Amino acid sequence: MKDLYKIHEIARLFYLHPDTLRYYEEKGLLHPLRGESGYRMYTIQDVCALNVIRSLRELDLPTEDIRAYLERRSVEETLSLLDRQESLLEEKLASLRAARQEARQRRKRLERYRAVAEGEVSVTEEESRPYVFLRENLILEKEIDFLLKKLERRHQDYIKVMGAQTMGAILDGESLRRGIFSHFSCVFFLTPPGGPRDALLPAGRYAGLFYRGRYDRLERHLETLLRGVRERGLTPAAPPLELYRVDVHDTRHEEEYVTELQVLVRD
Repeated sequence: MKDLYKIHEIARLFYLHPDTLRYYEEKGLLHPLRGESGYRMYTIQDVCALNVIRSLRELDLPTEDIRAYLERRSVEETLSLLDRQESLLEEKLASLRAARQEARQRRKRLERYRAVAEGEVSVTEEESRPYVFLRENLILEKEIDFLLKKLERRHQDYIKVMGAQTMGAILDGESLRRGIFSHFSCVFFLTPPGGPRDALLPAGRYAGLFYRGRYDRLERHLETLLRGVRERGLTPAAPPLELYRVDVHDTRHEEEYVTELQVLVRD
C-alpha cells in the first residue's frame, strides 16, 4: 500500500475537482506534503480528514468551523459536534417539511383553478386579507413580474414567487376612469396569518370572475364583471384587482393562464 497519493488520485477517489482540494488547503483544512518536483502529495491522514470534511460540508458548516474541529478533534469535540449536527438536521427536516407542505399547496391550487369555470360573475363574502405590497405611481402590465420579484426580495424569508402565496395587482382607478385598462397602482402578495403585512384587503362582498389566457384580454373580462355588478344593483367600492391563480411560473402555454378578477362592492 502506498504512503503518498497524488492530487489527481485523491480527486478521483472523492469525485472532486483538484481545485477543490487546493481550496481546502488554502483554508487550512488539508496539509499535503510536497514531493521532490513540488507536486502535492497526500497521506492517509489527509484521506481521513477529507472523509470528515465531506460529511461536514453536507451540513453546510462553514470552512472555519470545520478547520477548528479538525484541529481540536477528540471524542469530546466529536460528541459536541454531534449535538450540533443533530440540531442542524432537525432544522433541515423542518425546512423539508415546510417545502413539502408548500408543494402540496401549490398542487392543490393548480388542480383547483385549472378546472374553474371562466367568465361567470359571482359575489362572495371575503374576510380581511393581509398583504404586502409595492406601490408605484404607475405600473404597466409588462412591469408586474419584475416588481413582484422585487417585492419577493424585500420579504425573502417569508415569500417566494414560486411558492404557495397568491400574487396579484390592483388596477389604477384614475386610469380606469380614463378608459385605460393596462395601468396598475401596486403589486402584492397575500400573506398568511402571523406573517408580515403592509395592509389588509378589506373584508366585505367581492364580485369576481375567472378568465383564461393572455392578460391583454383584461378589458373585455373587466367589462363583463362590471356589467354583472350593475345587474345585481351593486356599485364598485374600490379599484378592481387581479389574482394570478395560474401563470407563467406554472406553464409556458398562455392559454392555460388563469386570472381571477375581484372588485369590492356595496349596495
